[in-house]
Amino acid sequence: MRPRPRPRPPVLLVAVILMGCDHTEPFLPPPYGSPPPPAAAQVRLTYNLGQDQSPAWLPSGGGFFYGRQRLDRADHDWCLALMPADGGAIRREICDVLPGAADSTDAWRSPGPGPGGRLAYVRSTAYAPLGSIAPYRTELVVGTLSDPARGGVLKVLPGQAPSGRSYDMASQIRWLGPSSIVYLAERVAYGAACGSCPVDTLRWGQEIVKADWGGPVPVFAMLPGSDQASSVAVAGSDTVYYTTNGDSRVYRLVLSTEAITVVHDFGLAGIARDVQVAGGRLVAVVGGSVSFDNDPLIGRVQRDGGGTLYLVSLATGARQALTSGMELFRHPALSPAGDHLVAEMITGGSSDIWAVRLP
Repeated sequence: MRPRPRPRPPVLLVAVILMGCDHTEPFLPPPYGSPPPPAAAQVRLTYNLGQDQSPAWLPSGGGFFYGRQRLDRADHDWCLALMPADGGAIRREICDVLPGAADSTDAWRSPGPGPGGRLAYVRSTAYAPLGSIAPYRTELVVGTLSDPARGGVLKVLPGQAPSGRSYDMASQIRWLGPSSIVYLAERVAYGAACGSCPVDTLRWGQEIVKADWGGPVPVFAMLPGSDQASSVAVAGSDTVYYTTNGDSRVYRLVLSTEAITVVHDFGLAGIARDVQVAGGRLVAVVGGSVSFDNDPLIGRVQRDGGGTLYLVSLATGARQALTSGMELFRHPALSPAGDHLVAEMITGGSSDIWAVRLP
């Protein structure tokens, strides 16, 4: 499949700039969303017909971005949507709206808002008329909230990770500084149980990559201890928290010394992933619909259909379940102050963003 042409302006930052369009003008989309959540354990915030995934907070805590699948569009694009901290109508939507892109499914996902109005995200393109599921090109983009479409391409995927392994996707983008991020390098596989069955997309972590572009060329490095990583979070510019496939423990890595310690072990509660840390609190998804095994075709893989949200006090180590085992959650996002929590709830193969009350 031949990539559709895009206009190519001069080089910016570390790579070629891909031109696109964005709803940067004053614009209020239709009133998707819900009223501010009442005092309940979980409250649904999004009512999109497609998938809503991967929420990530603005550094100010005033709202969060998430990836939103637009099934109401003929090309089924994914856009980045901004919702206020307490829910309500979407305040901004960022999409690829090039006229020549109507024959392609363009997915702008995995938002990573950063300091100083910066924004990193993942941009993929698949050729819709041929029913393509796998994208023919994926880019890790670093830009600004004021003009995200003109961001610099930091990495083109599929590509080679610092460890030498190949990876297909990047997610969980976290900022360490103005020109440094960490992210989860993921493998992606597609399969179906039968010839007429729907195609299932399987994604799982390989390692955590640190990317620095403060010098003449970008530098990529695998973080120590992050082999088979399943999630990553940061606290400041020198501390990283992470989990690994099939493991009930959460680890802390101090980048300057490369010292690794176990922060918390969920033990019999199950496999821990999707860690978040803020305001002296740690949140993770634990147990539930998850498994880690050695697939004869694709090797070691973690299949994750969601689990229970747990809260841990970093000061005392005390933990409590925030949700029951009846609901399945993924990709929680803890606000910078640690006082708001949103997450994907998985229902019937679809996902929506819910607010989860914190004690």
